[in-house]
Amino acid sequence: MASNMLLTSSAHMDYVKPIEITKNMLEVAAAKAALSVSDCNWMVCLAAIAPMSSTSATAKMFAAWMPIFIFFAQGFEHSVVNMFVIPTGMMLGAKVTITDWWLWNQIPVTIGNLLGGWLLIGLPMYLTFGKASAAGGSAIHLRREEASALSPK
Repeated sequence: MASNMLLTSSAHMDYVKPIEITKNMLEVAAAKAALSVSDCNWMVCLAAIAPMSSTSATAKMFAAWMPIFIFFAQGFEHSVVNMFVIPTGMMLGAKVTITDWWLWNQIPVTIGNLLGGWLLIGLPMYLTFGKASAAGGSAIHLRREEASALSPK
């Protein structure tokens, strides 16, 4: 009786969603996936560095939360997430080969992640703040110290 109940319940429908997600991820064109993923990694990197712009704990939490919220709300792909979702879908029966996964999703998504993090966050930060100083501190901290020394007390 218990096995019949499992087969007739809607619980098995939970397996359908990962399979559909896997199929949808691989149907996206490689160029579109790379561009979408660059936006994704822009949000992920922004969530890592935005909290540095505030001293308030509340503002730091909000600064980290907002880009991650945008990342999930837009449904962006991330290479690390895909390393879990696609194999899960494959194990649950998605008709996807490992070659399809790597050629049409994982490689373009990883390239997009690298480009998004480097072009949209890393390069602008480097061009804005430069290299670390010879004194051992980063240019960001030196500029904060300069700004605090100039501000009226």
